[in-house]
Amino acid sequence: MKLLCAILIALALPLAAADLTGAWDVTVDIGGNTGNPVITLKQDGNSLTGTYKGLLGEAPIKGTVDGSKVRWEFAAEYDGNKFNVVYTGTVDGDTIKGAIDFGGQAEGTFTAKKK
Repeated sequence: MKLLCAILIALALPLAAADLTGAWDVTVDIGGNTGNPVITLKQDGNSLTGTYKGLLGEAPIKGTVDGSKVRWEFAAEYDGNKFNVVYTGTVDGDTIKGAIDFGGQAEGTFTAKKK
């Protein structure tokens, strides 16, 4: 019985998502052009809220967490064009890696490291 409990606990541990609450340093690469925004996230269950600060100014973030998968977005404006910036990635400890969609106008990759 103890062995069965230990196995069940061991299988459940990878399903527990890390708490993403905190500040994150982000490295963005868009076709060889790089940037380093900072995001601050607050996780409440599967929901994320927070703030983006970077080249596109400052904006509120909304997103979701599903196991190790994460998604957040914010509204931005650049050269008079308004669009949504969507980050999708995978959490691995204190690192998130993934892709960025700039409202269908450009795509890139990112790596975020928790401060």
